[in-house]
Amino acid sequence: MTPMRTDLSNLLIIGIGGFFGAISRFLLSSAVATPFNTLIVNVLGSFALGMLMYKSGFLGYVSQRTRMGFGIGFLGSFTTFSTFAIQSYQMAPTFAIINIAANVILTLIAVLMGRGVIIILSKRKESGVAK
Repeated sequence: MTPMRTDLSNLLIIGIGGFFGAISRFLLSSAVATPFNTLIVNVLGSFALGMLMYKSGFLGYVSQRTRMGFGIGFLGSFTTFSTFAIQSYQMAPTFAIINIAANVILTLIAVLMGRGVIIILSKRKESGVAK
């Protein structure tokens, strides 16, 4: 994998992805009005990132520019560590500990599950099952 040049077109791709990721996070968080709405967004984003980065990063299924726009831009602004940190800080200590543990554990599980989905789909494609 060759490094991408930092030029205006790459920044624009990341910026457009970030714009849509931030709006999507806001809309989803608003629609799911719970104290754990950021957890839901972070788990969904981690799942998508696990899917995007597993085979695409190593086998070239998705172009580097697409990974930049969707991975860095969209998913980078869709998921949010800062909101998670502030929400945890504002919670009662017991709920904060639960929220921190849930974010760490569930987002890692989501990445592995996203990776697993891609492994299963690619094996099905290679064996000719998915047509």
